[in-house]
Amino acid sequence: MAPWDKMVWALPLAAAGMLHGEAAEEPRGFAGWLAHVCSPEIRRAEARLDWLAGELKNLPELSSAPFASRYGFRSEKLESQDEPQWVQIDLGRSWPIDRIVAVPAHIPALGKAGEGFGFPLRFSIEISGDAEMKGAVTVVDRTARDEANPGIYPMIFGIDPTAGRYIRFTATRHIPMDDDFFWALEELVVLSGNHSVAPKQLTTASSSLELYPNWSKHRINDGQSALGMPVTNEKSPSRGYASARTHYLNKEEKWIEVDLGAEQEIEEIRLLPVESGNFETPGLDSFPRRWKIELANAPSFEDAVLLHQSSISYLPSYPGRCAIILPGSGNRGRFVRLTTQDLWGTDELAGFALAEMQVYSGGRNIALAKPVRAKDQAGKLGSGEWSPAAVVDGFTSRRRLSEYPAYLNRIERRGQLEKEREGLYALREQKVRMADGVLKFGGTGAGAAAIFGWGWLLIRQRRLRGQAVAQLRNQIARDLHDDIGSNLGGIVLLSEIGSRHCENEQAREDFKTIREAAETTSQSMQDIVWLIERENFSLRELVTRMRRSAEALLGESRIALKVSPDDFPDRPLSLFFRRHVFFAFKETINNVRRHSAATAVELRIWIDPDELRFEVRDNGCGFDPESASQSGNGLANLRRRAGRVKGGCNITSSPGNGTLVNFYVPFKASSKGI
Repeated sequence: MAPWDKMVWALPLAAAGMLHGEAAEEPRGFAGWLAHVCSPEIRRAEARLDWLAGELKNLPELSSAPFASRYGFRSEKLESQDEPQWVQIDLGRSWPIDRIVAVPAHIPALGKAGEGFGFPLRFSIEISGDAEMKGAVTVVDRTARDEANPGIYPMIFGIDPTAGRYIRFTATRHIPMDDDFFWALEELVVLSGNHSVAPKQLTTASSSLELYPNWSKHRINDGQSALGMPVTNEKSPSRGYASARTHYLNKEEKWIEVDLGAEQEIEEIRLLPVESGNFETPGLDSFPRRWKIELANAPSFEDAVLLHQSSISYLPSYPGRCAIILPGSGNRGRFVRLTTQDLWGTDELAGFALAEMQVYSGGRNIALAKPVRAKDQAGKLGSGEWSPAAVVDGFTSRRRLSEYPAYLNRIERRGQLEKEREGLYALREQKVRMADGVLKFGGTGAGAAAIFGWGWLLIRQRRLRGQAVAQLRNQIARDLHDDIGSNLGGIVLLSEIGSRHCENEQAREDFKTIREAAETTSQSMQDIVWLIERENFSLRELVTRMRRSAEALLGESRIALKVSPDDFPDRPLSLFFRRHVFFAFKETINNVRRHSAATAVELRIWIDPDELRFEVRDNGCGFDPESASQSGNGLANLRRRAGRVKGGCNITSSPGNGTLVNFYVPFKASSKGI
């Protein structure tokens, strides 16, 4: 039977399938439709792609970009491709090792070439009790032939438990680069049961490119990698613990401690930061800038033992989306306390937050659900979101925690499914090209078939357009956060270092100005990412974001915020609606912060059946609205945004009498497009 005869017979049967689920990425145009109709193999592939899309939604994702441009470990330029080069980690004591993970370096700016950047073609991994690797046991041997580049996914090696203190990764065939060779890794993870035993331990190497902050031999076990925190997909009921706010220049110590119930031998402590979505600039939910961990048996900590003392961090976003893992070194204690010694903040306010504190003994987290005390806590950060008890509830600020072995199994599974999906995409693309060739050869028959299938194509095109818009929205959001956000983070870091160490006073002020501009730009970018990354967004989420923005910009001590009614019904909102409402609200708050000199601000949000209103009243210096309208764009922007959503904005003020801004918008505006 000729190809066109097959297609005509298949058209009625394929019609029902056209209205069924779509694969994650659809073939384009009539050739894709023709391949779907004529090829049972393609229809099976598309059904499999649908299944894969569902499975992948339930598996954890790797971080899409390295934290603050910290790429990992990289050798210097090498003259020989096959000269063995190594990096070695001293674990501090002997451990029974049962799993080793080699995480490839990833440089997003290089595109596909940056995935698995510099991963060696051949390599081996050895374990020994001797620093010179005498009597070493080779537990991974990939030296016989060149290995395929793993891309972004880690290579996970489960091994028979092997005792040793020293882990050596040896590259025996390197990657060509111009006239030389090199090799690279982002992280080397070493597991003994549930313990990750390599972070922060002593590292040596036969050759290491030391290029701050991108490459260093210390990066290979700094705990910063694409693996992130070991989590499941279950959502968290809380965000963690947040301290009360203090003045930025006040070096007041803050602390939070866990009571383990009895003296325990401590094997490992994990500190998990709050995932704020904005790791490029410091905020009131940041990890402390300088801190220490102590153990004690007395509640007064009079017998405290210092377990770890951090150095001061010049990286506002540290530790990103990764846990800080500290060895317990066999120390014993009942109480574990984290004490801050320097904080990050915004403007004049400073504070810190922590999502979870885990304490391991006997291979399990013994801090789970134990009593917690803190010096103070934030008081107005949302009902049930923040509390001292949340640091031992078994959740990060977003997901339920799991142990590393189970998490790595899920990551490995995701990598396998992603590889299968790429193969199915390639198969489908091949069939589409073949169908395109048939179309070019078929002439008149193609025209007849196109007319016959036109109705179905119109239905399909509408669905594909919606999918394409959603994919583009998500891609833009990821690119903004990962690429531009990472660059802004680097600017903040370098300007922070410059402002603290430059001897010239004017230069220090210039660095400070650069940092403030980068932080402001980064925060604005984060708001844009938040707005566009999801199509379905609810009224409750918008109100929560408005509350958090006000508290971050003004500080909880200066504001009184009331939402009426408390139990307002939720409803979906369009991007058009939430963009104008949120930016109008934030612009109003910024005006108060920058110009009002107010000591108290009253915020109210009303949710009526037909409209949303917000009111911002301050006791500041006030102004003349008429002259202000002529001298700046701030008030005009508010009124323009109100007009775009068919609402209104009333501003009442006079010099010395504060300001009242009333902004209202009907919910029918939420039905409009972007």
